[in-house]
Formats: sequence, C-alpha cells, structure tokens
Amino acid sequence: MKKIGIVTCWVGKLPNFFPLWLRSCAENPTVDWLLFSDQRIDNLPKNVHLHSSSLADIYALIRKNLETDKAILPHAYKLCDYKVMYGDIFKDYLNEYDFWGYCDIDLIFGDIRSFLTDDLLVSFEKILPMGHLSIYQNNPKTRANYKLSGSVHDWETVISNPRNYAFDEWHGIYRIYKENNLAMYDEMPFADISWLNERFSLRRRSNKKYKAPAPDHHYQLFFWENGRVLRAYLDQDNCVKSDQFLYIHLIKRKFPPLTDEVLNADAFYCTPKGFMPKKTGILSTKKDMRKMNPYYGKIYEKIEYKIRQKIAKQKDRQTFVSSH
Repeated sequence: MKKIGIVTCWVGKLPNFFPLWLRSCAENPTVDWLLFSDQRIDNLPKNVHLHSSSLADIYALIRKNLETDKAILPHAYKLCDYKVMYGDIFKDYLNEYDFWGYCDIDLIFGDIRSFLTDDLLVSFEKILPMGHLSIYQNNPKTRANYKLSGSVHDWETVISNPRNYAFDEWHGIYRIYKENNLAMYDEMPFADISWLNERFSLRRRSNKKYKAPAPDHHYQLFFWENGRVLRAYLDQDNCVKSDQFLYIHLIKRKFPPLTDEVLNADAFYCTPKGFMPKKTGILSTKKDMRKMNPYYGKIYEKIEYKIRQKIAKQKDRQTFVSSH
C-alpha cells in the first residue's frame, strides 16, 4: 500500500468541530497527517503527528526550503497560497511517503482508501483539483511543478504579495497542470457544501470546463457513519437513495459546541444547525431531511444565494487578487 502523508498548517484557535476532523482521521489509519500548529492538542490519534510551530517557525521553513528572499507571510491565511509548495517546504518531514498532500481542517473525512486506491494514485501526478484536499506524487519533479508556467500569476509573484491569489485552486496549480498537460485526477468525489445557501447543498461550478460535482437534490441529508461520509436523498421518483463521498467540506460555517452524545456516537448527522447523533444502519427519511436540512423553495434559495454572493464578492475584493 502506498504511503500518504498529508500536511496541515493551523495557527490560532481551532474550530469547535475540530474533534470530528480528528475522529475522521483516526478512522483512516493507513494515512498520516502532519499537523503544524501553535495550539496544544491532547489525545491525538496515532496517525496525526503534531509539530508545534508558530507562524514565524513556518515562515522560517518557507524561506529556507524555497531558497528565496521574496517570500512573505504576513498572516496565517496567506498559507493557502503556499499549500502547493508544501512538498518542498516540509520535504524533510515527508521522506518516508510515496505521496504527499495538504488539506484544510473544515473537513470530515470518509473512507479515503476506498476512493484513493493505489491504482488511482500511481496513475496521476496530482490527485483532486481543489485546495481543501490534494495529493501529489512525492518526487522532486512533481514537488516543483508549481514553478511551471500556466497559472494566471507565477509563483514568485504570489509569494511576494500579502494578498491572496488562491494559488492552490483553479487559476493557480489547476491551470498549471492543464496548460502543461500533466496527469491530474480532477473528478470531484467529495461533498463541497456551499455557504451561499443556509441549506446544505453542493457547491455549483460556474464554468463548464471544470468537472461537475455530484448532482444536488432539494431533499438530502449528509451524515458520517462508521468511517464513511454518506448522503441520503430523495430521487425524482420520490424514493430515498444514498451515496458516499470522500469527505464533506464545511467551509465558512459556524456550529454550536459539540455534545458528548455526538462525540461518542458511531454516526452523526451534519446539518446547518450543527451535528446531531444518528442511529447506525437506519436510512434517513424525507421527514428527517425536511426537519434537519429544510428546502424552502427555488425562489427563496435564489434570492438568498444572490444576497450572500454579493456579500462574499465584496469581502473577496479586500482579500484576493483578481484572477482576470
């Protein structure tokens, strides 16, 4: 089995559902996580390795291993632009792995190996298209692919500007792989939850050149059960069906504190109002979907989406450099 080491950097207070991230890591014992953080974290799973690091410590590694004096790190969020360079930045920690990657902590993982098989891994240099989780072959050539042409902004421009370029996504590393015809697995076997509606719905892709996510459904309910991320949904014939995802991404969501009931459960629902315990082996009903992830109609969601999108664009103008 190919060895995978996933790097995560986090500086500052952890989100309150972080224990569920850890729980989902623990359920994937054949994958390692290398967590660089300034937080004290107790009772870590055996496959999550904490490296106590301040932002200054990480910055020192960046300057040393990228061998450049152009790099700046004015705030923790700027680390997003460095993700694609983690293979170089943290190379001394990744020697034992066949594949390295990076991920966010607003995820709950499902059964990783059921999606990322060895056959899949060895067929591509980069696996998965998004910045919340990507995996790469661990060799000098692939680790340096971020230096190739093809992105809207080159890597040296990105690391020398305090604003964010989203270099880990579409206009950065994704374009580099596409423009240079590099082997990339860009399917979307994950549940990327949109923040533009209160209801948990799968995030839309505005450009048809990108692979489409799984179909969204008006009535659906996401849950984690025995190490898998699942969704119950109502199909066009009004029948309850289910499917499975690599992980669920809960970006820009705030939740109430976790209860002991959820922390000790073998299964739990992921809903807009928080996490709720679930009985294992029981498929959710339409009543459950309406109660925990209600759909208020097309017109309501369209208005809600436009309002939230406008607010998000205003914030992005202050944070991100334009990709056009």
